[in-house]
Amino acid sequence: MDHRFKELLVLREAKENGDGAVLKITTKGDTVIHAVSVAREGFSYTGPTWTYLFESDGLTLIDAGEAGSLSRLEDGLAVAGFTIQDIQRVIISHGHEDHDGAVAELVDKAGVEVWAHEIYAHLQSYDPRTISRRIISPIQKEMWRVSEINGSFPPSSPQRDEYVRRRQTLKIDHPIAANETIGALEILHTPGHSPDELCMKLDEVVFTGDHVLPEISPHPTMRTEFPPEIRQQLPDAYKNADEWYGLSRYLHSLKIIVDLGSDTELLPAHRYYNRGHFNFISTERAAVILDHHGQRLKNILEKVAESEVNLEDLTRGIFAHRELLSDNLLAGLSEIVAHVEILEELGDLIVTDDGMISASGQSNHLGFLSALQS
Repeated sequence: MDHRFKELLVLREAKENGDGAVLKITTKGDTVIHAVSVAREGFSYTGPTWTYLFESDGLTLIDAGEAGSLSRLEDGLAVAGFTIQDIQRVIISHGHEDHDGAVAELVDKAGVEVWAHEIYAHLQSYDPRTISRRIISPIQKEMWRVSEINGSFPPSSPQRDEYVRRRQTLKIDHPIAANETIGALEILHTPGHSPDELCMKLDEVVFTGDHVLPEISPHPTMRTEFPPEIRQQLPDAYKNADEWYGLSRYLHSLKIIVDLGSDTELLPAHRYYNRGHFNFISTERAAVILDHHGQRLKNILEKVAESEVNLEDLTRGIFAHRELLSDNLLAGLSEIVAHVEILEELGDLIVTDDGMISASGQSNHLGFLSALQS
């Protein structure tokens, strides 16, 4: 196996997509990490959620899986020789349902401490959709218009509403400040995929949550502004949403991981095992994702170089290799919007009030990318 660990033992074999795997990893610093793959209900494009248990000033768990999956987490921990009552704290890598959905159940049953980034604690009383669906620009307005007429608007569901309700009542015992440490664990704030995204370094290993994944590029957020009723409740340090949302923020967070050096092994939350094999990755994977987004910026400029284009045609042109139907069109649209936002801010694209996109003739993105790759 091509990895940088001192030892890796498979305690339970995985299914084809990684479901059910339990690993015992020993780092070069002799820290033992147990990796437990927690299967999701039904099909998931990203596969199971990988959770990680280790000793660092108390037995610490990273993430717990989606709501309703606690029994699957318990089953995996039992293979490793633990119960949930052994856990002192759970750290939420970021506030998405497949990572923090089972935390409330874990607290109810085992009384563990809950740690999450400060901004998670400040925003948890609000429905995340209140922020993510806020329209702040013509290009975002066009995205939602195209999504709605194509039947791609995400529906609500009782399960989603229940997740939000449980999340709102969750007590955060320790809001994590910037770059804290827990014993030997160094916590890094890496927003962009989610405003509260955390990566955590332990010996030569970094737990990346959804920040860096094998096989797929994590979905970046778009730029946003906090609604007035939320903004006025936030501390001054968090009022400017541009610092926590958007593709530009995500790319700068990727550079944090790249700069850790190529000897660092990454432990992601998804696709660590898929199609019958492990996907061992290092910080070089973060550099690959950076390059991917840089190339997408260039491809978008090439598509609009000769004439004005609308968002739907641009999106379908960039994703010509995929069939964008109602269930995945919104994801494609928002991905392109995130890139257009950077190019518009840099002055390389012009977006009209009706959402039409054209090139300005400038190439300021080259300097932007050069700075990220230096």
